[in-house]
Amino acid sequence: MLVPLSVCAGASWRFETLFPSKLQSYVAAMVVGALVLPSLSYIGGLYSAASARLEPWVRVRWFLFNLVVTILVLLAIGSVNLDARVGRGVLLYGVFILAVLYFTHHFLLRLHFRSVRMRVACLVSSADDELAAEILSQSSPQIEVVGLIAVSETFQPALELPLIAKLEELESIKLPPSVNTILVRDQHLVMPSLTTLLRRWRYQGMDIMSLADACETVLHAVPLPLVTESWLFRASNQSGLLYIKKLKRLFDVTVALLCLLALWPALLIGILVVRMCSAGPIFFQQTRMGRLGRKFVIYKLRTMRLDAEKDGPQWASSGKDHRVFPAGAFLRRYRIDEIPQLFNILKGDMSFVGPRPERPEFIDQLEKEVPFYLERLLVQPGLTGWAQVRYPYGSNMEDACRKHELDLYYIKHMSLLLDFFVLLETTRTVLLGGNRKPDAYIKAMHQWNVLESASDSPSHLDLSQLQPVLTKP
Repeated sequence: MLVPLSVCAGASWRFETLFPSKLQSYVAAMVVGALVLPSLSYIGGLYSAASARLEPWVRVRWFLFNLVVTILVLLAIGSVNLDARVGRGVLLYGVFILAVLYFTHHFLLRLHFRSVRMRVACLVSSADDELAAEILSQSSPQIEVVGLIAVSETFQPALELPLIAKLEELESIKLPPSVNTILVRDQHLVMPSLTTLLRRWRYQGMDIMSLADACETVLHAVPLPLVTESWLFRASNQSGLLYIKKLKRLFDVTVALLCLLALWPALLIGILVVRMCSAGPIFFQQTRMGRLGRKFVIYKLRTMRLDAEKDGPQWASSGKDHRVFPAGAFLRRYRIDEIPQLFNILKGDMSFVGPRPERPEFIDQLEKEVPFYLERLLVQPGLTGWAQVRYPYGSNMEDACRKHELDLYYIKHMSLLLDFFVLLETTRTVLLGGNRKPDAYIKAMHQWNVLESASDSPSHLDLSQLQPVLTKP
């Protein structure tokens, strides 16, 4: 809204009237500018909670870059249609107003990320519950875990969070006044000893929130130890949405065609690179598993030597892969090898956004090792996805688990808006040459593994490894 508001104010300032006659001709430029500016802000990470810890010079650099590109877009609209051209005077005044409003908006947003906090008490009945509460307390400035409420007679806290009360004390317990949310697991909602108390807390104005949902809010993923059949059933509600049933296909075809128009020069360069740098076919074909277990052939530019799998199928490597020829590594880094999959999208084998399709020979293995792995086969696989933009290349079973946690989050929350954000994240990932730095989620799950391995012997826990991941660089 800042772009149209600024252009309108600039026009009023320039022509010295509240509603100048030229204002109607600026509509096209205002609409396009209103899409460009927030998109660039998102790509720059200015809308994430982690933006609160950006260095000032990085923030200023993104502000100036976003404003300059928005100005260029407004000028470009005028070069396409002279009637829609924004005059120099209007542009000068409008950009000055926009710069002030844009800075103020993100200054207030930064204060918001630093101030909003949920103060929660967590019902715990197992070590997994305690681990999740500990991760939440370390992972986000938005959530403060005040303490634990033990609802199992056999549970004994092993980590750092204080114990507020035990099961036998619940009827008489008075929660700390700072607590405004109670975190629960699905099984707690059907425990006769708890249902009455939970309802009473809700009538007193307390929020009751699933522990898994809290992790989703903070990590944008759902840790596998917290996934239950009930959670999976709630996640399946998305399948009935109009967007999932009808509009997603229209979105896929439209975006795929636009990408083919924009990326055909990159595809042509990629074809020439493969032809000149490696003997053999230009395109690589491989069988993948699609929705409901249907097999299809995926297309890529070949980036590996012809004998890459002479010893059988292998995991893709997150580091330097000796099977990839040098120019192929470049094609992979900037995702040029993925462009032919746009034809898979047009054929209907894949969606633009979704869980990455896996090879059938790996599905059997992953099904045994990763809980609920076959859930991903209930939705259309994608060229890009939430796991692809939030996690680096996977090369082992641990990586497969982490990516599956991100895919489950997408399956539950998929929407037009989330797909649009994934496309923006994909653009940023491609421009930066891949997702190489660990984000808050990866660090948090590292903490989970550290805590889980130390839960049996808490005296050996190295607390220096449990640094807040969103409040420190």
